[in-house]
Amino acid sequence: MPRNRKGLKSDLKELLMLLILKFEGPVGRYRLKGMLGLSEHEGRVKRMLADLRRGSYASSGRSGSKITAKGEALLKRHLNMYGIKDVKDLKLQPLETGPASFVIHLRGKANAVTSGIRERDAAIRGGALGAVVLTFKNGVLSVPTVYPDLSSVYPELVEEICKSFSLADGDVLIIASAENKWRALEGGLVAARALA
Repeated sequence: MPRNRKGLKSDLKELLMLLILKFEGPVGRYRLKGMLGLSEHEGRVKRMLADLRRGSYASSGRSGSKITAKGEALLKRHLNMYGIKDVKDLKLQPLETGPASFVIHLRGKANAVTSGIRERDAAIRGGALGAVVLTFKNGVLSVPTVYPDLSSVYPELVEEICKSFSLADGDVLIIASAENKWRALEGGLVAARALA
């Protein structure tokens, strides 16, 4: 993974593109550039898609581009670099801070979280309206500095979270929210990178 700022940003957009193709594919180029937040950069989106097609990570047809099996493997490698176990488009009210949310599941990063403010701020820099960070330690799901045991306040919500994710001790969930789900996802990925 490139270490310079521009390289990291490019990796993030490629990861976001792969996730969009996975969740929404097939997607046309014009729609994709809006989903990526690159409306002014059609040439960049075209190059990114061409690179993915050249590597057989995406295929294109009349209805747009979609991820291939080889692209799924590349996506998995990208997610592993960030320590991401899973990404879900899941409604978890009242922990959402905007109309659209994505949940990023990170394996073994709980000790890197202090108050969750650093991750929230990273999500906002990435385009989200906000983010809520949950840690799972000793069988307890908590929001650091807010709810030491989330189940004491929202037992049904904790039950839903535990059914939706295969949580292990030390895991982190980042619930990133934004005006649209793709800004939420990008913000969540930036927050995950802050913990990687």
